[in-house]
This record gives sequence, structure tokens and C-alpha cells, in this order.
Amino acid sequence: MPTVTKTKVAPVKTAPSKVETMFQPFKINGVQFRNRILAPPTVDDHADVDGKVTPTLIKHYRTLARQGVGTIIVESAYVTKQGRSHVNQLGISEEEHLEGLENLARGVKKEGASIGIRISHAGAQTSESTCGEQPVGPSVLNFGRDFDVSREFDQGDVEEIIQNYVHAAERAEEVGMDFLEINGTEQQLLDQCCCVKLNSRMDEYGSAKIETRMRLALEVVRAIKNRESVKIPISYYFSIFDKIEDGFKPKDLKSMLKLLEDAGVDFFHPLAVHAMNKCFENKEPLCKWSAKYTDKPLIINGNIKSPQLLDEAATMGCADWFAMDQSIFDRLQWYPFLKRKITQ
Repeated sequence: MPTVTKTKVAPVKTAPSKVETMFQPFKINGVQFRNRILAPPTVDDHADVDGKVTPTLIKHYRTLARQGVGTIIVESAYVTKQGRSHVNQLGISEEEHLEGLENLARGVKKEGASIGIRISHAGAQTSESTCGEQPVGPSVLNFGRDFDVSREFDQGDVEEIIQNYVHAAERAEEVGMDFLEINGTEQQLLDQCCCVKLNSRMDEYGSAKIETRMRLALEVVRAIKNRESVKIPISYYFSIFDKIEDGFKPKDLKSMLKLLEDAGVDFFHPLAVHAMNKCFENKEPLCKWSAKYTDKPLIINGNIKSPQLLDEAATMGCADWFAMDQSIFDRLQWYPFLKRKITQ
């Protein structure tokens, strides 16, 4: 009988799950992260009246880093006084802000965590007493009695706003931030442009289609990416739940992510009220939808306040970072508690 040679079939190697690698170091866009636990902004009024970093703010973020957080995103910092949303908001618009921000970045890194800063412009969601002039927005808007009626921005305003973002990005790089995050939600300026209810323009920044609603955000991203002095990665923070009732569909999410990716965004931070809430006819959570349309790294965010929810979010397999609810960090010895629960 002929001899039959049996061929050994090599076992298929599968990538470790995000659950298994939750507390292991990893690298994205050249930045080293010690684990996948992320602390999103949890305070927004710890700066002084001039927008400068205070000892209280440094202590807050250093404590989170010391306890084991892998990545910290600092609260929204205004890119220009015109875009300040409230008193005691952190600023990144002036040279006088640099020393405190540098001390903050250095302190967090000394504790072993990576740090990014969210940059923002309030648009119409502010008042003259707060920002020093009549607010600007995509349209004439009034967010309520605590705010003033805005004027519609013109092309001169657009050019100035873009430069403000670029200079803020340069300052983020200069002070030692590992990445920056552009605020495209929370009804701030870029979100106002993207919201049909708030944008009644008929021009190239108008609400007729997703490309025009996103135009200002895209111009901001491109301008930052084209600045040779800025090398750090860009995250884009966004949400869609307030837009779905106005007709925002999966194809719009796909277009939005593709446009931002082509403009130069390095990773995305989709915000949900609850990370596991399903959208678009209750089919899948926002992070899962986002992963369908982009290969860029993702931060999952939305009321993750227990080991069970963290495990559930990680099991989806679509996120690279997990933004935890503040209630987790309020727990004594939260890091060993999470690690024990997730890895047991």
C-alpha cells in the first residue's frame, strides 16, 4: 500500500480580545498607552477666571493617573476668548495658558498615563459677558436666557476660527500633549453646524447636505494637519443621537466618518448616552456602527460604570479605548477592583 503522509495543519492564530488586553500596554499612531482605560473630561470649571490651569485641576488629573488610568482627556479648552462657553473654563488660546498646561501634561505623564486635550469653540452657546463680544454661530441662535443671541458667522470669521484651532493645536504640541481632540458635539460650534435644527444657512456651510454641514470641521482638521509644527494625532469627538430624529441615517454617518478620515482624523470618539444603546432602528450600538465605516481606532463612551458594562463593551470588539464613568473613579481602589473583575 502506498504511504500516506499526513500534513500537519497549523492552528489558526486569533488576535487577543480587547478583554484580554484591557490592562496591557499598546501603541497607536506612535503613542504608547499603558492600558485601555480612559478617563474622559469629568470637570469643566477648575481653571481660574483667565482660563489658566490651577493646582486643583492638576491634582485632579494626576490622581486619576496615579490610580491607574491609561489615558486622560483634559476638559474642553477654548481656542479663542470668543469661543469661551463659561467662566472658569480651561483655555488654550493665549501664551499665558502654556505654563500651566505644560505642568499638567508633565505631571500626568510622570504618573505613567498618556494625556490629550479637547479643544473647542462654543459658537452661539455663550454670552457677551463670558466671551467679550456677541457670540457667533452658523445662524442667528439663542440657547436661552443665560446666553445672548448670536450673529451668523461670515467668511472672515471662518478664517479666524480655523487659525484659532491651528494655534491651539500648536500649543497642545508645545506643552507636551500626546494627542488633541476636536470637540464636534455638545452643541458647540462644529456641532451647531452639523445640526439641521441649528443651521439654517443656504451657502457652502449650510445644512443642505452632510458635506456642507461638515465643511467647517473639515477645514479645521485639514488646516491642523497641514501645519508642519503639529505632529500629534487628532481625535474627533462626536454624537448623532440628537440628529437621528432630523433624518440622520447610516449613510450620513458613513459619509461623515469618511470625510473626516480623508481630512486627516487619526481616531474617533463617538459619544452615546449609554455605550450599548442601539441606534438606527435599534440595530447596533453607535461604536459598532462606526466600526463598520472606518478602520481608524475608536473610543467607546457612554455611561460605562461597572465591570459588567465594561466587559460587555469590550466583547463587542470594536473599541480600542474604554471611557469610564466618573462613578468608577470615585470608588476606592477602583483599578484593582476592575482588573480583578475583568480578568477573573
